Amino acid sequence: MLKSNALPARLTVVAALLALFTAVPALAGSNVLPSSANPKGYSLIDAARATAVFNTGPHDATPPKLPFYTLADDATVKPGTFLYVPVFYADDSGEVVPPFPADVTDQDADADYLMGLIKDAFNVDAFVIVVDGKVTVLDDSYVAGTKTPPLQDGPPAGTNYIVSGAFVSPLSPGVHTVGVGGVIDGEPVVFLEYTVTVTR
Repeated sequence: MLKSNALPARLTVVAALLALFTAVPALAGSNVLPSSANPKGYSLIDAARATAVFNTGPHDATPPKLPFYTLADDATVKPGTFLYVPVFYADDSGEVVPPFPADVTDQDADADYLMGLIKDAFNVDAFVIVVDGKVTVLDDSYVAGTKTPPLQDGPPAGTNYIVSGAFVSPLSPGVHTVGVGGVIDGEPVVFLEYTVTVTR
């Protein structure tokens, strides 16, 4: 998952990831659920609120106990487990450039802000999730903004969080690859790739 709050301070990390991009073919039929899905009673906004402090914390933080698995590294999960896959987020911790949206409940403003960050820096037109080689382009409806408890990537600690992400339906037993990325010059490319093992 990529993150940005004071984008200039994080450009070197994202630039290094961009240097590792791999083009992937666009295929239909992935396990990514529609943005309106509510697996286990959670909307994308609920998932954003429930995972914001974890996502802004240290890399080795323990994911929160939720009825889905928040994918932030390689994982082993039980059969029937939904995945929540945050792709890119921003929050109002620390120095925020450009100005953060005044109202994180304004979904259009949230999407414009998040896409503006990544478009200006790297010419990314949309985010993607790639499940076992099958690409799903995430439109603006996959962006969720929420108020949060104090976040962990300050100082100062922010309390507003915007994320592009999606739920992935339970995968079959075995080993799977889930990638997050973006569309650059019309081609989907992978930023980060995770191995998800579903036990039998």
